[in-house]
Amino acid sequence: MKGKTIVLVLAFALALFISGCASTRYISDARGYLEKAKAAGAVEKSPYEYYLAEEYLSYAEHENEEGDRKQAEIFAREAIDHAKKALEESGGGVK
Repeated sequence: MKGKTIVLVLAFALALFISGCASTRYISDARGYLEKAKAAGAVEKSPYEYYLAEEYLSYAEHENEEGDRKQAEIFAREAIDHAKKALEESGGGVK
């Protein structure tokens, strides 16, 4: 019985770790796309998409710090989508 409990606790801890890694990866990807968009001139050429991506990234980072990995991932994916659109609209193009 004690062995089963330990296995369940370890499985739960692993699941939490994996979900945390996913949100961190999406946040990192969003930062990368924002940097590319900024370098392509998105601040001037596509300000709506650029700043929307920046805000979603801010929300994602906040939720990640608060421990809500699922919501952090959702916000980070939104940030990625808007940053890609800003990059595309500014001529940096995401193909």
